[in-house]
Amino acid sequence: MKKIIAVALIIQSVPYFQTLDINSLRLAQRQISKSTPQLNNNTSSMSKEKPFLIDKSISPKQYKVGPGDQIHINIISSNETFDYSLVISPTGELLIPSVGLINTNKLNLYELIKEIKNKIKSWNSNAQVNIELEGVRKFKVLVTGQFDNAGYFVATPITRVSDLYENILQNYFEEKKNNYSQSNSKTHSETIGIQSRIAVDDLYKRKMGVYQEEDSQIQLLSKRNILIYRELDTLEVDIECFKVTGNISMNPYIEQGDVIQIPYIESYFYINGGVQRPGRYEFKKDETLEEVIEIAGGLKSNIKKDNIRVIHSEMLKEKPKILQLINDKNFKIRPEDNIMIPFSNNKKPNDIIEITGEIKFPGTYSIVPGETTLGDLIDISGGFTEIADTNKVLFNNSKISEIPDRELERVLLKTELNRSIEEKAYIKARVRTQKGSLETSLQEVIEDQNIIVAHDQIHIPKYFPYVEVIGAVNFPGRYPYSVNKTTSDFIEMAGGIIRNKSGKKFLVKSTTSQRIKLNNRQKLSSGDIIFIAEKLEYNQWFAAKEIVTAIGQLATIVLVIQRILETN
Repeated sequence: MKKIIAVALIIQSVPYFQTLDINSLRLAQRQISKSTPQLNNNTSSMSKEKPFLIDKSISPKQYKVGPGDQIHINIISSNETFDYSLVISPTGELLIPSVGLINTNKLNLYELIKEIKNKIKSWNSNAQVNIELEGVRKFKVLVTGQFDNAGYFVATPITRVSDLYENILQNYFEEKKNNYSQSNSKTHSETIGIQSRIAVDDLYKRKMGVYQEEDSQIQLLSKRNILIYRELDTLEVDIECFKVTGNISMNPYIEQGDVIQIPYIESYFYINGGVQRPGRYEFKKDETLEEVIEIAGGLKSNIKKDNIRVIHSEMLKEKPKILQLINDKNFKIRPEDNIMIPFSNNKKPNDIIEITGEIKFPGTYSIVPGETTLGDLIDISGGFTEIADTNKVLFNNSKISEIPDRELERVLLKTELNRSIEEKAYIKARVRTQKGSLETSLQEVIEDQNIIVAHDQIHIPKYFPYVEVIGAVNFPGRYPYSVNKTTSDFIEMAGGIIRNKSGKKFLVKSTTSQRIKLNNRQKLSSGDIIFIAEKLEYNQWFAAKEIVTAIGQLATIVLVIQRILETN
């Protein structure tokens, strides 16, 4: 009887043991997925992710651990070895198999390693424990500001503010590129009219001197007045100062939970003359004269230290105050200050010009009027970049362009019907040439000692090797420039002339914008435009109606005259 009862109990317990085995198997599988224990194997389980970039070794006492950090734990006991690659959970807890949970919140790496060792030692006092940070976590950080793409950005504990700033710029330009691609996906018929009107308006405004390209919002973002709100602290960030001085306190690491505020630039200061990088710089409150000189690269060797001039914006109508650098290094700079550091051999240190575009070191430079040539200026600014158009140069003088064109104003006040042929020609000429500007061949003026004057803005454009063929051709557009190709070659590349030609052909020169009659012997330059004029189309019925109306009006006039004569 007892044997029968025992057998029955065993049969009834079989499902229970099967369930227990299945649950044990599932638990083991979950543990294996979280960790990779290997018996008698000292090789650590390495992460398969791409290696992260760091500027220096991570300090365990400064690195704050958090959810997503991957910790490698190696445990060696008397008879076996365990290797675990463990990830801190979203709640900030680290689960060590067979050992227990550790709360990592508010711990740095040094403290976490100490806590892990204590936990394992309490489980096995004879175990040897090795711990390392194997993978760095990623998290989202909030960036605030008035620019469009402000919001959350991905960062790591080894991301500096300058790295995040570059990511913001890259994100902005990627969005701009995508928007541009979407706008270009429209059909040709949808966009050709709008593009034509925009091109004409832009040309008119640029040549008339009333158009000035506005800085995009991303270019106006501050680099020197960034703030980090970190719990109860507020940190000041100055990326420009960090770049010049290497002071890492001005470019700290980002921590999880930081709120980073990037404002727009509010004001500038200007420094010219004997510094390494003269020009315009973002103003920062409580900055001294010595500090702004350092931001501009420091002083050059041949300058007058005892004659540095600082002109406050409210002092422009007064005599500039001369400051002694060695006696007043702590002089506080104000918004819109103009700092002039004269050279020892320069009698007029305020003769400043600006050179931009495809030059290695664009910026503002001092010149000696009547002595400094354009060639000298190009040498001082480092020479051309690889993509510079060494045949062209664009001049614009900021002071001359501000002088009103009274003749243009007088002509524009008159109605178009009352303007003479000469007045219409004057408007046309002014549209082609901005006041105070000059577009010419660089080789013709490079040694001219009188071509550059104070307040000139010189621009070296990019080299675009192309010739445009427009008008009465099958495939109007841009074609690769080659010195060996003739005008006929470019017309042939454009598919040849269509039947609706008027017979008139022109060449618009890129350097002078001059329109001349086209022939096959002319030497072409990059940027030239070949224009094949089309016949003007008109509505024949409309033209016939206009003729009939004119004949009717003429007959009425003749009839009136006859009646007047008969009456007399």
